[in-house]
Amino acid sequence: MGIPTVLICTEAFVPLARAEAKAMGLPDMRIVSIPHPLGGLFEERVRERARSAVPAIIEALGIGRNDE
Repeated sequence: MGIPTVLICTEAFVPLARAEAKAMGLPDMRIVSIPHPLGGLFEERVRERARSAVPAIIEALGIGRNDE
């Protein structure tokens, strides 16, 4: 089954991330996007964006989900 993994990238890179994942044999790679850009932002603003992505990351990983 492997290690649950989520790729996190900014919105601008989602198409590239999907294409690369597919090319690497991972067409179902879970991807969570955050607003673009990150460059030029102060650290606290980057942290805010990261915090806002946590619920989507948890959902993508299936944490707390009972699949039995």
